[in-house]
Amino acid sequence: MAEQVEMSFKNKELKMWFMIMVPVIIIGTIALFINDGTTSWLQFIILFTGLVSYYTWRFQYRKKKKKTDAKK
Repeated sequence: MAEQVEMSFKNKELKMWFMIMVPVIIIGTIALFINDGTTSWLQFIILFTGLVSYYTWRFQYRKKKKKTDAKK
């Protein structure tokens, strides 16, 4: 059965998503308004970097969590 997701800030994955993605979205929005339209790919690079960093952290966190759960 699928694992239930706790939608509170006690959930470390949700907390890290907000800590990584909120600044990325703010920086991307600022880049969108400051940009004169010549480098429209800049916002996508910023968002992609944020997503890659979050999912890299999540993969490492779950791998570490799986190891500690297996030791118990």
